[in-house]
Parts: sequence; structure tokens; C-alpha cells
Amino acid sequence: MTIIPLDRPTFAPAIKAVSSVRRFRVLFLAPFAPHLQASHGGGRVIAQLIDHLAQRHSIGLCYLRAEGEPEIDDMLKQRCDVVVEVLIPAPEASSISRWSRRLRAWKELILGKPLWAIDRFSPPYADQVQSLLKTWQPDIVQLEFHVMGQYLSALAGYPAPRILVQHEPGEAAAREIMNSRLAQGRIIPWLDLLAWKRFEREIIRQVQAVVVFTERDREIFSKLGGQTCIVQIPLGTEIPEVSPAKAEPLNLLFVGNFRHLPNRDAADRLINRIFPDVQAQFPEARLFIVGDHLPSTLVRMPNEGVILTGYVPDVKPYLEQATLVVVPLRLGGGMRVKVLEALAAGKPVVASSRAVEGLGLVNGEQVILAEDDDEFSRTIIDLLGKPEERVSLANQARIWARENLSWEKVAEKYEVLYDVLLKC
Repeated sequence: MTIIPLDRPTFAPAIKAVSSVRRFRVLFLAPFAPHLQASHGGGRVIAQLIDHLAQRHSIGLCYLRAEGEPEIDDMLKQRCDVVVEVLIPAPEASSISRWSRRLRAWKELILGKPLWAIDRFSPPYADQVQSLLKTWQPDIVQLEFHVMGQYLSALAGYPAPRILVQHEPGEAAAREIMNSRLAQGRIIPWLDLLAWKRFEREIIRQVQAVVVFTERDREIFSKLGGQTCIVQIPLGTEIPEVSPAKAEPLNLLFVGNFRHLPNRDAADRLINRIFPDVQAQFPEARLFIVGDHLPSTLVRMPNEGVILTGYVPDVKPYLEQATLVVVPLRLGGGMRVKVLEALAAGKPVVASSRAVEGLGLVNGEQVILAEDDDEFSRTIIDLLGKPEERVSLANQARIWARENLSWEKVAEKYEVLYDVLLKC
């Protein structure tokens, strides 16, 4: 794969020229409604990127939404030149319909379509994309998440460059899940892995550039071969008004959407193996597990010090009240929005090395790293007993975030990529 090094100093003049002169028409294809207050990080970062690009460019958005999922927020809708929502209807409840859906899903899975792609497939969506190509005529088509690659056939014959933003490597993530205790059975995870292996390679060959967030993800995709350009553009985040690190009460926080299995694994570790040791030293401490789609296995875990919120319309109040943000992730790829938001909010963070990939943080300065359960427990206990050290860590995190997580810099790198692809 070709690598476009957008961080080189030689690109600075190009960034200035593109941002000050050229205006692009960019069509975003998304598997859900981007929202500035979405319950999961992917929805928030797509919304924030669109929000910033729309200040200088014309933005179109076509997204899928299942019944019961939140709609796009009004402010983001106003930012875009055109917004098209395609509703995925709720499945029929009859037993015959359920068995019919299962048989179709098994067939698609065996033929090489991953489970998430099956869940987000909609023929009307492809029709809407084709209609937008004719009526709106974008310069660039940007697919957010790999599952949107199944709609590349709708772009056949249209000359605009295609960019695939890989929030997480599908094959690598499926392999980790299959080899972990999170896999339910063996046949379906194995078939899903085979499907991702085929699906991901096919869609990468159909786009002109793949955007990844971390060096590890770049290395994963560079091994897939082909001539598609691979570009590393880290995520940004909004920098809120800073709130001081809390001394009392002692609140630990983990945020995530629990459809994502790595988040389930991390929450299980926190509740069952990390937090009990913390409680033994600090009985007043509380652990907040914030996020949608909590599995029943977590909900049934009895512990009065653990607060499971389920879906919340905004995670900011919980972040503001957090003494420590704890992120014991050991699975998955991409960048963790929860970590970016905690750093930007000036919160002390205890995290695994996997959770801070792509950020270039220094252990002991902007973050404290831990890996196994005992190390997490010891580190949390130590920080809870040292308020001054927590404040210092939080302040360094905030300073680093202000210097490194600007959406303005991220948007400029996308602008350079758009310009390069249109000149090819």
C-alpha cells in the first residue's frame, strides 16, 4: 500500500492553500446518525468532524437509522447542505419471520458478509446514494466505518474519489473476539472472522484511500496489499471548559457503548476484579459504568458501589463528576474517544497501553498506564490516596489535549487528502 505522510512539514503550504481557497463537496456515508451528544464515541467524532469541515466546505450526509435509535441533532443538520436519513424498519415479530431472517443471515454470513454489515444492509439506502450522486454531485465520497463498504457498488461509474475511514480493523477485531472468552460459541465467530477477512480486502481495493487513526492499525492494513493509499489521521475532540479534579466523593468512571465487545470485557474486569480491591481500601468509592446496551450479565452483578446508568443523553455530567477515568481495554483497535474526552476535560486517566494507542502520551505525565487487573487496582488505590498527584496529572492531560487534539488540525489533514486525491 502507498502511504501518504500528511504530517510532513512540506505539506504545510498545501494545508494553507487548500483551507483558504478551495471548497469541496464531501458526501459522508454513515451507518448511524452522527450526533454531537451521541451515546457512543463514533457518532460523536463523525459529528464533530462534519461540524468543523462544514465551516469551509459543502457537506452532504446520508445515514442509516434503525427504529428506536436517536436521530441526527438539529444543529448538525443545519450545518450540512443536504441530509438524507434511511430508516431500517423494525423486523416482524412472528416466529416465521424470525426464522426467515436467521436463514438469510446465515446465508449472507457464509457468502462472506460480516454480521454488522448484514445488520446495516438496506436496498433503499443504495438508491438514495445513487440519487445524491446525480442531484448533488459530490467531489469526494467519504465512508465512515468499514460496514459502509457494502454500498460501494452504488458508486459504480461515478468519478469522485472514495475514502474509507476505518474506525477499527474488522478482521483483526473479529480475530481477537473469536480467541477471547467473549465469543459465544465457535461457529458464528469463526464464520464472522472469515467474512471480515474477505469483505475487508474487497472494499479496500475499491477505494482510493483508507484513513486509520493509529500506527498499529496502519501496520495491519499495510499487510493487506494492493495499491490503495493508507493515511494516518488521528482523531480530535472538543476541548470543554475545564472542571477541577474531584477530591470527594471518589468516583471512578468508565464510558462505552456495550454493543462493542471490548467495552463489555473492560466493564466486566472493572466490576468483578479491579473495583473490589479498590473498595476494600476506599469503601466510599463508587464506580460509574455509563453507556447504552448493557448486557444482562453486567446488570445482574450485585455491588452497591457500582452504578450502571444505561443510556444517557449526555456523558458530560458524569465526566465532570469523575475523580478518575479508568480504561482497562485489552481488545479492539482504533482510537478511544472516551480517552480523548477525558484528557480534554482535564481528568486523571488510568488506562491500558491499548486504550491510548496513537496518542503519544507519556506514562506518568499525562496518563498512568496499567495492564493486568492487579496493576490497575494498585494504581487506582495509589491515586485515590494522593489528591495532589491526581490534580497534577489532570492538569498535564488538559495541557496536552489543548496542544494535540484540535479538530482544526484534523480537518486540515482531510482537506489536504481531498486535494491530493482530486489531483491524481
